[in-house]
Amino acid sequence: MVIRYNYYTIASFPKLTWESKLPMTLSEFMEDYSEQLEPIRDALSDVLLLNDVKNLEIIVRSKLIDKLPKYLRGNTKGEPLQFYRARYVEPEELEHFIEDPFVNKPHPNYPDFLSEFFTIHKSPEEQYEHIEELYISYFRYLQTKENRFLRYYGRIATTIRTVLAAMRIMNAGLDLETNLKGDPEIVQIILENRTNADLGLKTILPEVSQIISLFDKDPIELEHYLDKIRFDLMEQVGKESPFGDHIILSYLIAFQLRNRWNFLDKKAGEEILNKIVEGKI
Repeated sequence: MVIRYNYYTIASFPKLTWESKLPMTLSEFMEDYSEQLEPIRDALSDVLLLNDVKNLEIIVRSKLIDKLPKYLRGNTKGEPLQFYRARYVEPEELEHFIEDPFVNKPHPNYPDFLSEFFTIHKSPEEQYEHIEELYISYFRYLQTKENRFLRYYGRIATTIRTVLAAMRIMNAGLDLETNLKGDPEIVQIILENRTNADLGLKTILPEVSQIISLFDKDPIELEHYLDKIRFDLMEQVGKESPFGDHIILSYLIAFQLRNRWNFLDKKAGEEILNKIVEGKI
């Protein structure tokens, strides 16, 4: 019954490729398919939690632009802050959450790593400086989930971010052993293979050499390439079981990756993506 249910759901999804124009936004897609997606609601919430992390980063950045930040307060041009719409909780709740992360949890099941981050890093300046830790914590959180596909995706995404962090640290002339954070196993492999061209990760992430070779290129080009790697990985998932729940989840993640580039206009995108490559996002 589950397979037949997924068969009709997956068969009805709009065609999605890296080059194709999106038929709708991710939030519109989720609204249109809300009934079909209900059986995987918990796993879907874990996927959408990434947009909460991105929205938290937007709020933190806004606090550095305006010393009296509020959810609806505009940026320096007087325009409203633009948030990702497909999300776990609303941005108003996230701003309240940042003020007291243990008391103001927006949802009883909101993951502890979010509360811990904003408890340890209290000022916007400190939060922004360490924001990469929040992203890595999210992907490590996925690795704790019961859903096997989410664990797989969390491991791959953590590896990619840890490689980028290692490259930034080495290029800055900083001590890798002291400064590199991420999945303990991946960090250890990198530390033991720091002089190797692939950092010892080729069997885990075959694209690692291409990622490293592109590191010094234009930041938007690099980030676009990394998202394409993630997108291609989602296309390759589970071909032996083409109607499992993991196919729906991989489709949603691929949609999320494509939707991100629709979200970013050229100027804002350049600013945000530059900060990603600098290690500030």
